[in-house]
Amino acid sequence: MTVIGEVASGQSGKRVLSGRTLLETSSQALRTKRIEEIVQICAQNNVEGMLAQDLEDFDGACFHFAISLHPLFPEFENEKILKACEAFTSALFAQSKLKDDKSLSKEEILHDERWEYVRNELIKMCNLLDIPKSYASETTEWFRYHGVMDDAYVKHLLEAHRALVKRVTGDDKWYREVAGLYMCAVALHDKHQEEAILRGREIMVSYFDIILRAREENKANGTAQR
Repeated sequence: MTVIGEVASGQSGKRVLSGRTLLETSSQALRTKRIEEIVQICAQNNVEGMLAQDLEDFDGACFHFAISLHPLFPEFENEKILKACEAFTSALFAQSKLKDDKSLSKEEILHDERWEYVRNELIKMCNLLDIPKSYASETTEWFRYHGVMDDAYVKHLLEAHRALVKRVTGDDKWYREVAGLYMCAVALHDKHQEEAILRGREIMVSYFDIILRAREENKANGTAQR
């Protein structure tokens, strides 16, 4: 089993012991890898994070998302990345529980007061990683409308990525393209079929590749944020 695979193995005792060590080891390894290798690691861990979330494995989801996210925010220490991912995962778990509440109508889900908790957790993430708070608001709206199968979520997914891509790369040139890739990957994941999940992983490779290459290009041109 690979180091990445160990986090998703369901062995929670090992995870508590090795989770932070895993993140540190992965972060060190990423510093020596080429972008072609980094995007593979990011994509794999993003998918593993989603699968862990499906299994209600909070710790596993946090660590996978942290490994996936760290190359986008290399200026931050592992502990801050992990705290940001804990906030994101908390929001993700809360929205999942809310949208799956069979006792509520679609209208009740849309206007449930618990969405404020989701938004606040995403704001924590934004504060930790210096992401514009519009990302938190737009992501919450994206979760809300996606949860009731309302295509209005697409607009909010786009706007969330506008904020994220500009923060990471220095401009929003590629936000529509990467938002489209993310939307497709999530839709494939939601099929809960092995082939669809694998296809979604390949799409996430392109997602991270575009973002990281855009950042490197802008850094070379002196326009990246950091």
